[in-house]
Amino acid sequence: MEGWKYYNHAVIPTCAPHEVPDLEPIKSGQIWKEYPKALFARWTEDFDCDKETDWWYVIKDTQFDITTLKSKRRYEINKGNKFFDVKQINPIEYKIELYNVQVAAFSAYPQKYRPNVDKEKFIKSIDQWGIYVVLGAFCKDSGELAGYALLLQQSSKYVGFSVLKTKPNYEKFCVNAALVEGVLKNFNSFLEQDGYICDGARSISHETAFQDYLEKYFGFKKAYCKLKIKYNPKYSWLIKILYVFRKILIKFDGIGIVHNINAVLKMEEICRKQKKENKK
Repeated sequence: MEGWKYYNHAVIPTCAPHEVPDLEPIKSGQIWKEYPKALFARWTEDFDCDKETDWWYVIKDTQFDITTLKSKRRYEINKGNKFFDVKQINPIEYKIELYNVQVAAFSAYPQKYRPNVDKEKFIKSIDQWGIYVVLGAFCKDSGELAGYALLLQQSSKYVGFSVLKTKPNYEKFCVNAALVEGVLKNFNSFLEQDGYICDGARSISHETAFQDYLEKYFGFKKAYCKLKIKYNPKYSWLIKILYVFRKILIKFDGIGIVHNINAVLKMEEICRKQKKENKK
């Protein structure tokens, strides 16, 4: 269905965060006929509003200037540049290297949501990466690929920071800092022309400090907005029941399926809080 896509048991808009999605398929119920397995549809409103909310996107809408950073943060970025060369690559020429980075990166994920990487499927998927800008961080001494980033430019205003994966054993050499700075340098003129880079929405399911890192080190910010959810009629009753037991379920968050349920209930909690605030 044009304007929407199925992702991780949900239906989400394909438009940029600042754009208003077409809600007619949700109002008519056609969305559930197209995606019958989807638990809910999720979208946002009032992108980058002045009021602080419990839902946000993390974005960079200004040029990066390392001289504005504290000395410790400048040191880490410069350290990364000392050990790694960051450059745009043709991913088809680095299929095995990219797979090795992916496997190494996932090995550091908590077991409850650690993905399994199908080697053949992943390598085959790289053939479709032509729509992305792909940057690789290479060790200066060995030439080994230590990390990569995928970015998708959807318009003259929006670039999606789709993926950043690095090998954990190189993190102490500040590979992430080198790679992110390389990304910002690559899109410097884009940012200068009022575009923005988006690292995605608030992370509910994954335990990650990466978005905080982007804010502290590279001048990203929270673009606050309002979260909207519409449940598939087949499952809305189940959410109402599970919500009552959310404080009990959080105690079993280490179980994969319960962890996923808790993520949905957290978003439901945010939506309910918004509704109460709107009534005031």
